[in-house]
Amino acid sequence: MSEEKEKLLFPQNFDIKVIVAATVPIDESKANIGRVFSDCQTVHSFVSARASAKGNYITYTYNIDLDSQEQMNAVYDGRKNVPEIKFGL
Repeated sequence: MSEEKEKLLFPQNFDIKVIVAATVPIDESKANIGRVFSDCQTVHSFVSARASAKGNYITYTYNIDLDSQEQMNAVYDGRKNVPEIKFGL
């Protein structure tokens, strides 16, 4: 039996969370993350920021619109180019 991979239907709108090291100033981190979305021509808006319990990390939430699987892949690949990003959902 073969398992069918569930395909996403586009366009999609969802929240994406990005965890960054708190050592980078907030404005700089937000600019770097926003640049990834802009470079991928993704409509996006900042939703919130929340510091971890010990203050070592900040989780940023953005709402994004994606038009295709390729655009989604570009966003996920682009995050790898932002050194302060430790994890993303």
